[in-house]
Amino acid sequence: MHVRAVPAGTVSHRLVHEVRPGELLWLGPPADTGLSLDPATTSDLLLVAGGTGLAPLRALVEQVAAAPDGRRVTLIVSARTFTDLYDSIALDKLQCAHDWLTIVPALSDDPCAEPAEQGDALTIAVGHHRPGQDVYLCGPPAMLADARPRLCALGIPAARIYLPKGFTC
Repeated sequence: MHVRAVPAGTVSHRLVHEVRPGELLWLGPPADTGLSLDPATTSDLLLVAGGTGLAPLRALVEQVAAAPDGRRVTLIVSARTFTDLYDSIALDKLQCAHDWLTIVPALSDDPCAEPAEQGDALTIAVGHHRPGQDVYLCGPPAMLADARPRLCALGIPAARIYLPKGFTC
């Protein structure tokens, strides 16, 4: 189990700073994000992950990998700096194994990043959007609140934008 403490994270803070070796933890099942692929479509995908939002979007990549159907997938993974990218080695291996997958970091505070990788996840995602893609987003509430209005303003149909279940903006 990997846990990274985040400034506003109530669960991650407790797990990282308060739980001690040998303590018994009771973990429940993961919450259903409501992000799943429609089996009736094979649209290309633009996935935008902020923080721990990577987990459900990586599951979508693995779903496509399990039953390749010709779609292309671009996964935008955000972090403050390159060293903050979560699970970058596994993501690199995943990208090397699948020619239909492109993984792009979005680094908000890394002066050493390539210009095409500098910026917040939504800004980087907009540069990678292609007509006909379905756009799935998962991440911090602030990113999600900004997503639909910003993407719709760029002409992306609201019906092609998928946010976690229960998230309203």
